[in-house]
Amino acid sequence: MDYYEKDKINMKSYNFSEISNVSKCGNFEDIKIYKLPEFCFAGRSNVGKSSIINSLLNRKKIATTSNRPGHTKNISFYKINNSFIVVDLPGYGFANVSKRKTEELSKMLFLYLTQRQEIKIIFVLIDSRHGIKDSDKNFIYLLERYKLDYQVVFTKFDKVSLSNKESLLKGIENYNKNIREKVIFSSSKTKAGINELRREILCLLGSRDDKK
Repeated sequence: MDYYEKDKINMKSYNFSEISNVSKCGNFEDIKIYKLPEFCFAGRSNVGKSSIINSLLNRKKIATTSNRPGHTKNISFYKINNSFIVVDLPGYGFANVSKRKTEELSKMLFLYLTQRQEIKIIFVLIDSRHGIKDSDKNFIYLLERYKLDYQVVFTKFDKVSLSNKESLLKGIENYNKNIREKVIFSSSKTKAGINELRREILCLLGSRDDKK
């Protein structure tokens, strides 16, 4: 489905704020199987994942935010409209976390990403103020190695000038030129990019339905 078709999607057919189930898991073995498409949000610690998820779901505090990097130590699942799951993954980099906890989180994240069949796409969030970092590249490499679909989303775009947009795209292009065309620029403050994320999710849900 191309972007012209995406513009025709009626987002009113889905209520993103209709959340029927919220669960958090600190161990891969405890994760419930919902048998619904899962849309994951990943990124470095303190990239603004929770804020973007709150904006996406039209909620203020459904996803816990913190100024302390490494605050999210669980995988959180939000069932939307009884149709799909939004997943908040622990921030990679695991700042301010012990070595043992880092290993536990890394293992849980790896197992989830490589063994969870319900994953539809991973939105890789990158802070607009800093651009793509080595930890982002390593994470994207993992996704490509296991042939997992992903899309790059720049967060906190309100905190940089519009002139920085091209340099951010250039940084992505230098790493992988195929990523550039699918980048979303977002801000939880101005709501930029939020509807674009919603359209992407609904598009993928539609492609799933088309295959039935």
